Amino acid sequence: MCEGEVDLAPCLLGQGQDNKKWVWVLHASGNQLLEFTSGRDLDFVDLRSLMTDLPAEHLAVAGHAVALSQWHQNHTYCGKCGALTESIESGSKRQCTGDPAHKEYPRTDPVAIMLVESVDGQSALLGRPRSLTRRGPVLTCLSGFIEQGESIEEAVRREVREEAGVQVGAVHILGSQPWPVGRGGSCELMIGCVAKATNDELHVDRSEMDEVRWIHRDQVAKAVQSSSSHLLGGDAKLGKDLDFFVPPPWAIAHHLIKLWVEQPSGWFSKL
Repeated sequence: MCEGEVDLAPCLLGQGQDNKKWVWVLHASGNQLLEFTSGRDLDFVDLRSLMTDLPAEHLAVAGHAVALSQWHQNHTYCGKCGALTESIESGSKRQCTGDPAHKEYPRTDPVAIMLVESVDGQSALLGRPRSLTRRGPVLTCLSGFIEQGESIEEAVRREVREEAGVQVGAVHILGSQPWPVGRGGSCELMIGCVAKATNDELHVDRSEMDEVRWIHRDQVAKAVQSSSSHLLGGDAKLGKDLDFFVPPPWAIAHHLIKLWVEQPSGWFSKL
């Protein structure tokens, strides 16, 4: 470090696909940002705003960078003894300054996200948690963190029961999506599932959910078609004859909903 330079705490992400360039993430905040950008033609933007513009390979790198940077910001103190920690091994972990045996590693929080089909197979269970209230009348798949000692299937059944009061039978895991812009700055792994309800009566947890309802297949299909060309947020538009919209294609919830809409009657029993 030279006198007057800004400490940007560089962390190594890895080698590019061309195996020629090494990719680093620089973490800066507050006055560091102002000093670093002074005289440079640079803009800082939220990662969510880039999700529809960046190529998939660039978005993956940006997501990794954001997740790693946020993890470093949130782990400046040792969780075991409270001493300060420092970045080591090119940012791949943090070392406690009080006890060398104490190390912190980047973590990913697993989240179950589920499309629940009604008993008759003609409706999907969608809702809006209070955390999405400011984004308008969006309805999406129910979801929740997987607790310690809990399987993915158990988490699906528990979350649906807690949020909507609906009992779930069969659960199938379809895929996953890394989500580096999770709640509270966490990096999440969204585990996409479909589930079959065994009852349709709703008992919504109003302390957590603004709204939960069964939506018929025809309305869901219209919402999926409309969301394919609009972003989730202030510019989102409602489909014709709809009072809600669903997440856009960059979210796994969109693909779970779209997959369900496209399946023929009775498809669930064949999984």
